[in-house]
Amino acid sequence: MSGANPVALSSSNICNPGFYCLNNTAEHPPTYCAPTSECLITRLQAVQNTCFQPQGPANWLGLLFSEDTVNVGMELEFRNVCLRKPKSTEFILSEIDGKAQTSSLTGIMGQSGSGKTTLVNILVGKVRATSGSLSLNGIEKRLAKGHNFRTLIGFVPQDDIIHPHLTVFENILHSARIRLGGALNDEIIQKHVDAIIDGLGLSNVKHSVVGSEQRRIISGGERKRVSIALELVAAPQVLILDEPTSGLDAQAALSIMELLRLFSRQGLTVICVIHQPRVEIFEALDNLLILDLGKAVYSGKALEAKRHFEAQGYVFNPNLNPADLIMDIVSGKLQPADAGIVDPKQQKLPHDKMEPVTSGCHDESNMNMSLFHELEAKYNRRVAAWYRQVYLCLLRDIIQQSRQAAMFLTEIMGGILTGLLIGLAIYELRGQIFQGMFLPPFEVLSSAVNYKLVTQLGLLGCLAITFAAAAPSVGIFGEEILIFQRESLSGHSEGAYFVGKVLSSLPRSFLAAFHYTTLYAVLATPHASFNILLVLNFFYFYCIYGIGSVVAAVSSRENGPLVCLLVTIVIAVFGGSEPRLPTVKGWHMEWLWYMSPGMWYSEAFVSEHVTPFAYLFDLGAAAQDTGYTFNRTGFDICMMLLIGSLCRAIGCLLMVIRARTAWW
Repeated sequence: MSGANPVALSSSNICNPGFYCLNNTAEHPPTYCAPTSECLITRLQAVQNTCFQPQGPANWLGLLFSEDTVNVGMELEFRNVCLRKPKSTEFILSEIDGKAQTSSLTGIMGQSGSGKTTLVNILVGKVRATSGSLSLNGIEKRLAKGHNFRTLIGFVPQDDIIHPHLTVFENILHSARIRLGGALNDEIIQKHVDAIIDGLGLSNVKHSVVGSEQRRIISGGERKRVSIALELVAAPQVLILDEPTSGLDAQAALSIMELLRLFSRQGLTVICVIHQPRVEIFEALDNLLILDLGKAVYSGKALEAKRHFEAQGYVFNPNLNPADLIMDIVSGKLQPADAGIVDPKQQKLPHDKMEPVTSGCHDESNMNMSLFHELEAKYNRRVAAWYRQVYLCLLRDIIQQSRQAAMFLTEIMGGILTGLLIGLAIYELRGQIFQGMFLPPFEVLSSAVNYKLVTQLGLLGCLAITFAAAAPSVGIFGEEILIFQRESLSGHSEGAYFVGKVLSSLPRSFLAAFHYTTLYAVLATPHASFNILLVLNFFYFYCIYGIGSVVAAVSSRENGPLVCLLVTIVIAVFGGSEPRLPTVKGWHMEWLWYMSPGMWYSEAFVSEHVTPFAYLFDLGAAAQDTGYTFNRTGFDICMMLLIGSLCRAIGCLLMVIRARTAWW
């Protein structure tokens, strides 16, 4: 209203704790005021961090962070966290307590197998604890029941799980569009992503493809920054990282930790698992939690850890890294100067650094849950609508496929080769693959009937499509199981991801079916309609891809293609060719054959090849011998559509269960 232009609070490359906000009334002229929830994401940007939208009521902020009364992060506290092995009395974690204040960088240290990653998985909701509680800003939830803080907590796994065929910008942009698309338009989101990329020092690789572990294009440190950006772009209240320095050289590890410290100084609550950090990294920590054998050895200020162990009789060499010495103490390699001092694992934690351990959790009904539900609702409103997520996932898959030309051509070649082989196998028959009994009164003139050849060709068709589609069908989902799990934990819609994947695979299936059908039709010269055969082959491809999604959900990436091939070969055999359906009905097991898409494909295939001869041959006798019902191709196609869709639904459900429970 004043006509004044927005003025940035600082020209340096840092985030500002306050903003020059544009209010929309003359009574409330431009002033420092608390940012709205939509504006919180801007505060985490290193550049371009001025909010241009009207903000909330005037709330004067100081230029010093310590004077800022409106913070981005939240205080996280966990009490009495215990995790017991299934069907055992042995505990993996036992009575772990800790606290991470707003604007702090908390490190979790310990030897391999001490429970660091397990504790982090409990905090982010991947693993359900046996007992204990977790609270955010005083809102406490029992961990045994699981918690729904996932929308407020960003988690960066140890492995850099990133789409290898997308660029740095495309990876981060997709995450931002999903998690902010409900509140911001695409133009603002892209500016936000640009600012995040600039702030993380990724501008020089912005348009570089990330690459895979086998074929790296960007460095390990840059991959880690991209992994952090995928979560940071959504402006979480708490950021938890599992060994962010793992696999990095000393300088790259230090740069990552300095970056995390900068985030914490802008109000974000940061918790990270670290393993034997160098001196500079250790000194960057505000708080420290040390674990050993599932128990807390120390919890308090990082810089006071040395004093704590010195009080127990341990001597620190000033020329050595205190973090290394602490790890030696915890592992028992370093003994105290006074042999009578009790082992540190038996010592109680410093009470002045810890909140007292409670025997149970507060009753949630007595807690003020309205604030949490309001905040959670705001975060949920930021997420893009389901149909929008489907579109974004489809768009991402199309981009990926465009950069995997070799794989795409291999799938097409599979259809070409199988169609070529089947066509050549019956080329000399010139389309005469069925011989029946002549209609009355000419049945006495009939030659020997041949009902087997056409049914066997139906079986060969199933096997040919199986060989062409089995391995690619698993690759669609099997190659991205870890990405699916990470995105599921981050709040992406699992259903939207799955539907997007299915839609992106349909053109590939159609092209493979088209090439297969074309080669078969040209060489075999069948009497069946080309269009009908194309539809039949496409829907059988559809079924195989559906079965592949189930196999991908329950098998490993390495074994998936072989498992799917074996399963679909068995399914093809249940097509009714050998053994014949009349024989199967004598066993009272026809229900098992009816569950196979191969049965419905074979029935339609045989029907389309024999019904053109209805004017000449007795099709009733052929139907009685084969057990198939002719002239219901539409019904057969619907059954294949149903089975293929049902398999996809089962595959999606299994992948969701796998992602949420980590059962594999």
